[in-house]
Amino acid sequence: MMNYIRKNRKKSIVVLIFLIVIFLVGVTFGKYVLGITREFLLETKAFYFRSSILNINGKSYSINNWDGVNSYTLTFDVTNRNGPDKITKSDISYDISISCSGSVTCRLSKNKGIIYQNEESDTYQVTITPQKNFYSGDSVVVKTSVTSTSPYKKTMSATYNIGVEKSKFSYQIEDSVNSKFLTLVLTNSVTYYEVKESFGSYKVGSQVSLEEYATLSDEEKAKCFSAIVTLSFDPNNIFVDMTDRLYLDRFSDNYQTQKVNGYDYVSKFSFALSASSSKTIKFYKDDMTKDYTYPIVNDSSIIDVSVKTAN
Repeated sequence: MMNYIRKNRKKSIVVLIFLIVIFLVGVTFGKYVLGITREFLLETKAFYFRSSILNINGKSYSINNWDGVNSYTLTFDVTNRNGPDKITKSDISYDISISCSGSVTCRLSKNKGIIYQNEESDTYQVTITPQKNFYSGDSVVVKTSVTSTSPYKKTMSATYNIGVEKSKFSYQIEDSVNSKFLTLVLTNSVTYYEVKESFGSYKVGSQVSLEEYATLSDEEKAKCFSAIVTLSFDPNNIFVDMTDRLYLDRFSDNYQTQKVNGYDYVSKFSFALSASSSKTIKFYKDDMTKDYTYPIVNDSSIIDVSVKTAN
């Protein structure tokens, strides 16, 4: 046998590699089948502990929309439902855990949760805060898991590879199944303003630093901008919280409405976003069973976001 291996060294290496691959695939597939079997057995007991993001075998996500400067928040949902007719007939208690790369800190909104039978869902957030300077191309790994403790035990998890993309502006949507509203998070990373209407010694196109901007009068500030954001959306699906400050401070031009069931609903509006700032705005959902989370759950956004930033 040894003589054969020496004489056929290349073939032997290929065969060995093939056997290793088969073994690894077998182990991975075995774990997958075991997870599915365990979940099936629990559901035969009418126990449904599920999530649109977390999975019993672990799900992996890669996203590249973090600026590496501001905190980044991930929202997770869990439910006691599997379809319209299959609901766990008791409250589900669960524990939450988190681990992340040493270059960031991860903070949980809570360490334990309960899905009350009559509410049918629950959510929690993980907030990631940088502990060093990040650059485009850098990334961090975050893993979270939930384990039900009553009435049965089941663990689900997800792992995120979050890449840093240095851009002037970014946005994300936080949502979950059975939530009445979604939250649009807007981040303007531009650290200065641009003059759009000349005043004093400032000409159109001039750059104004944060320090200079702070000394201007309200009238002069109105002649500058850091980011002008325009949101477009279908009011058949979502409608804006009309008490939100960003909506109340909207520009009078570039404002549109759309008739839904004989009533006018906002479908487009624009507003200014301050330099080096992050703001949120709520939209109520027509269908609470939808999850419009972006970019983690959905590849496209339910809200069209366009922006003009200072040069």
